[in-house]
Amino acid sequence: MSYTTILFDVDGTLCDPGKSMIECAKYALSKFNIHETDETNLRRLIGPPLEHAFQDYYDFDETQANQAVTYFRDMMQREGIRLYEAYPGIPELLDELHQSGKQLAVVTSKIDHIAKETLTKTGLIGYFDFVSAQQPNIVVKKEDVLAKALHELNITDNSAVVMIGDRRHDVEAASAHSIDSIGVLWGYGDRDELENEGVTYVVANADELRKLLLES
Repeated sequence: MSYTTILFDVDGTLCDPGKSMIECAKYALSKFNIHETDETNLRRLIGPPLEHAFQDYYDFDETQANQAVTYFRDMMQREGIRLYEAYPGIPELLDELHQSGKQLAVVTSKIDHIAKETLTKTGLIGYFDFVSAQQPNIVVKKEDVLAKALHELNITDNSAVVMIGDRRHDVEAASAHSIDSIGVLWGYGDRDELENEGVTYVVANADELRKLLLES
């Protein structure tokens, strides 16, 4: 399938949030007297919308989860963004896609200004026609963030669109709009998680993704 519009998740797909998100999650949890030291547990928070992740993994109610997200984003704004890096091969891939005339956009559960600062810090923002992200203090599903991107990009043929991400929430959002999805294995999900949600394709590295997007 030749996709003309390609939508990318940020954390775990374009950029490695690694240590940044782990430190921010530790800080947020500490505000609730939860002193998490197991990085395996903390890494579960990377990728899904944070509001849902705090509820799913730490049994927070909605009010607690929203407050935890506020703490998390405060720490991210102050210290976290500087630790972000683009994954190997991603800048080169985006450049080639851009040069080939593909329309590129970001669909992320991050807050808008944090997403843009992250993409700026990693040198990626110039490749994208639009960044669709959450607004402060407004919690929406990822499928709603994706819908905003489709609207702003004036998409009329969803069959020419693909969503790329590393977690089930990316696949779920794509399925809600009847568009294809590509799951990447260098992020924070795994093949079983992606395939259980009905992902269209799975790729292991940036070169496999390039071949799928430019040679298929």
